[in-house]
Amino acid sequence: MASSSSSSSTFKQIIKRDPTGQYVMYNEVIGRGQYKEVYKGFDSVNGTEIAWCVIFLQNTFGLSGIDLTYVCTENILLKRMDHENIVKCHTSWIDYRERSIYIITELFTSLSLRRYIKNHTLVDFKVVKSWCIQILKGLDYLHSRGIVHRDIKLDNIFISGNSGTVKIGDFGVAVYLKPGEFAGGIVGTPQYMAPELYHGLYNQLADIHSFGMCVLQMITRVFNLYLDQSIYRHSVYYLVKTGVKPTALNTVTDPQAKQFIERCLLPAASRPSAKELLNDPFLAPSVSATSTVRTNSCLVPCTVRDRVDGLLGVVKEVEFGDKKFKLLVKMKDAGIVRIELSVIYSVEGKEVDVKTEVDFSLETDNNIHQFVMKNIATKIKLSTEDVAVVTEFIDEVIKEVVYNQDFIPNKVLNARHWHGERSLSGDDNKTTKNERSSPRVWGRLMMPNRLRTFSF
Repeated sequence: MASSSSSSSTFKQIIKRDPTGQYVMYNEVIGRGQYKEVYKGFDSVNGTEIAWCVIFLQNTFGLSGIDLTYVCTENILLKRMDHENIVKCHTSWIDYRERSIYIITELFTSLSLRRYIKNHTLVDFKVVKSWCIQILKGLDYLHSRGIVHRDIKLDNIFISGNSGTVKIGDFGVAVYLKPGEFAGGIVGTPQYMAPELYHGLYNQLADIHSFGMCVLQMITRVFNLYLDQSIYRHSVYYLVKTGVKPTALNTVTDPQAKQFIERCLLPAASRPSAKELLNDPFLAPSVSATSTVRTNSCLVPCTVRDRVDGLLGVVKEVEFGDKKFKLLVKMKDAGIVRIELSVIYSVEGKEVDVKTEVDFSLETDNNIHQFVMKNIATKIKLSTEDVAVVTEFIDEVIKEVVYNQDFIPNKVLNARHWHGERSLSGDDNKTTKNERSSPRVWGRLMMPNRLRTFSF
């Protein structure tokens, strides 16, 4: 009972119950924002702790009567949301007398992504990509059901430190839109807000702009993105409204990462959806090692077969969609690389393993994409997406094999600049326009001075 819980230090004080009596709110604040407070609570039916969020509907909140109707509708829909990358909403309701929205969600005990990044200084691209994919999957789920979050930011994205699972939470200002409809009202956190919010009409794509700002923070670890460009808070509004990009964007050195962020920050008419961004090259599957030569990059326990193969070459695996690609690359002769590719997938519950073997010349095979199309794709019927994966896969693994060889003639190394970014002979430093547009230009544009496996 509430009276006994208040008289004993052993029990937490109950200060509110939901209309059904199933959920109770404790007098323990676990989060606070400009328009909200989050309390710890308890589900008396299922015996689990919950988060009880109170959103205060003030005149300064920027919500019209129409907006409140949409928010109410959205809260009903949220109870039906079921996705691994969205914090589960158990129930929600609006108390018009107290001008408050109450939302009961699962209690995600881990940190917000903002605090997690601040606590862990070493966060590489592989982790960032995983977060992006999970967030985009959550956004795609919401957007396909007409929900606009309207306050996507690192503080509203939560991560489980043990599993790495990321979930979108805090739907206090989310709104439901019917197909073709637009929302109104200036809602959200200034530095994350899309410019169109200040012009009155916007839709789900506003969340994509906010997501792009989150990615910029993940990579740069700059959390006050407009701090060096503004003095007062109102100037942040002006910078965002006029489409001024944060200077932190100029510090992103990885071209794919920068292009990915810039796509998110495009004007609404050109901005891609969450589903489209999931196919961006920046989020392409990475190559993970199962065995290497002269390196310690084995990420999973190697089998005996892998260890034996590792003495002769490099064995790696990568998963893409419902397929697994396994690659063994080893030197056959000076300048000739043997490629053994295995594509594993399931047909009617049975595993199918399609294999092929080809020889690649470091001296004469100029374009890896064309090589894959001519010598591999036609043999085992690869799709366009498969070709892109295999091209990237073979490219990186061959570089690793070459790096581990000491006997390759200089003329071969010079032919493809295997020693670094410059030709040893000094007379082959130019690339043609066609070469620049090819998926891979061996060594000239891509070959690092030292092996760097793609495992972001």
